[in-house]
Amino acid sequence: MTPSAPIKNFRLPRFGDNGYTQWMLLGEQGIYDRDEQVSVQEMAMRIYSGDQRMALELSMDSPQGTLLLQENRGHSESPITIVGANFKISGIGWEWSGDTKEIIVKQDAVVKFTQGIAGAFGDIGETNTDGDLSDTEIHSDHLILRTTVEEYYFEFTGSVHAVSDQMDLKSESLIALADAPVGREGSGAKLAPSELDSISRIIARDDLTIIQSGKTIKADEAEFFPREQLANLSGAASIDMKGAYLSGETIRSQSGEIEIAGTKAAGRAQMILTEAGGLGIQGASALTSETIVLADTITMREQSTENHFLFKGSVEVMSGALQMQSACMTIISNKVDQPKTKEVEDLDLKVGEVKNIVADGGVRIEQSGQLATGEQVTFYPADERAILTGDPKVINGEAIVTGNIMELKPKLAIISGEADDPVVVRLPEMPDLGYVAFTPTSAAEPMPTAQYETEATIVTSQLLHMIDEPGQTLFRFIEDVQVTATNLDTTCEHLEVIAVEQPDVAADPKAALELERIEARENVVIKQTGRIASAKKAIFLPKEVKVVLEGNAVVKDKQGRATGHRMTLFQGQGRAIVEGGGLEGERARVTLPAMSDSQ
Repeated sequence: MTPSAPIKNFRLPRFGDNGYTQWMLLGEQGIYDRDEQVSVQEMAMRIYSGDQRMALELSMDSPQGTLLLQENRGHSESPITIVGANFKISGIGWEWSGDTKEIIVKQDAVVKFTQGIAGAFGDIGETNTDGDLSDTEIHSDHLILRTTVEEYYFEFTGSVHAVSDQMDLKSESLIALADAPVGREGSGAKLAPSELDSISRIIARDDLTIIQSGKTIKADEAEFFPREQLANLSGAASIDMKGAYLSGETIRSQSGEIEIAGTKAAGRAQMILTEAGGLGIQGASALTSETIVLADTITMREQSTENHFLFKGSVEVMSGALQMQSACMTIISNKVDQPKTKEVEDLDLKVGEVKNIVADGGVRIEQSGQLATGEQVTFYPADERAILTGDPKVINGEAIVTGNIMELKPKLAIISGEADDPVVVRLPEMPDLGYVAFTPTSAAEPMPTAQYETEATIVTSQLLHMIDEPGQTLFRFIEDVQVTATNLDTTCEHLEVIAVEQPDVAADPKAALELERIEARENVVIKQTGRIASAKKAIFLPKEVKVVLEGNAVVKDKQGRATGHRMTLFQGQGRAIVEGGGLEGERARVTLPAMSDSQ
């Protein structure tokens, strides 16, 4: 065929060897430039499946196109519009091959899918804020589209930018796979129907950044499965949001639940809380604003008013002066209310104020030289308190505290016990405060004192308040108090112990505290090597090696009995000072054993 006058409003079909239509070329005007080469104005090409389905796969429209009919291909530098069953493509410059079923859009490619892909990172649903069907629009410098029997293959390269209802994705390359049309009976002049969720898979690589609902997500590669609302990210994956930064080797996100995982080679999953409000056994006031959490996996769940963060696998927490380890941990925070608009930038998700933090399994908390252990601890940062349960224990130097429940506040720990499981405190050893006898002796012949090996001071009670003060710790025991120490057994209703800090704790951490004063009140009874003492109040002064009894003081043993308002017992000196007085006018009295007739 030789060039001739233009052909107006023509239709030119092409059939395959099987007799089915492969494509139909329509144009406002066609000119044969040479044999088998047609220059078409207002080109409209309809591309079919070429089989018994008679499915219309694509409609391709361009102001101008050059078709090489024998080679079954075409090209142009003009704009192009391509419409499929569930997408629309536009761009500048194109190449088409009927044999390979491939279309190349050379520049400024834009593809609009009638399907959203944001659901992987949040429970977005199938409609946008206006109630319209969600969609996805992808821009790139260059696009390759291939059609197979099963699917459409889209390959975007160069400055890829995908926007899908509340989600913004940027990368240097992206591949999208979508279902091919299934075909339908009757004329093939119309596009065959397809499911709205026809996009089966999206792969994005190189300089990948995703912005969605206030989160900035980065990774080397991301793979989306829109039907399952699933996304898998790998390679230096991270999530940056107001108040928190999460990172790991991989991120798996499905329907608003996000899991970050680390690897041995790349390091553990990490979360940095910058607006946590602080946590710790001494409250937020003792902490910095930054809290770092390491774990094998971190799971984030978004709810209507809260964010939940679940940490699993050898959890480590570093928050100011605090370090904590546990098997798992959960952080629950309030969402910060934000005005929502159509603009992605205004959909601001913040971690918000932390409501509570729960750590479970082998909990170990270290802070300011103290160690706390238990099976579970719950922090309430806003209230600056924590609750430790499951055989809780606090160790401060030689002081060891156990109980049923521990409430930890700034400078204060409240430990409670039960009748069969009381509070138990192990305190540093104190010297033998024993008094030998009331029998008078001469200065020349001091009465010998029995010597005992020092023992730890053990205190039990139903309730304990442990108060941190400058340079010392005050232990305040309440109800059913019992003290056992070197050559000493004491019971009372209230007991206060003052333990002072030692100047050189670094040299010997176990010697961090030294007993300075013990004061027992109400129904005080002291038992000691065959001697019983009672009083309203007893003051033990280990450094001065003496005991002071006040209020109806009574001391009795086999050698006699002493009573008075106030009595001071001096260890190792074989002497006591007994004083009368007080509101009840107690008189000092010493009763000695009866003398034998022979004397």
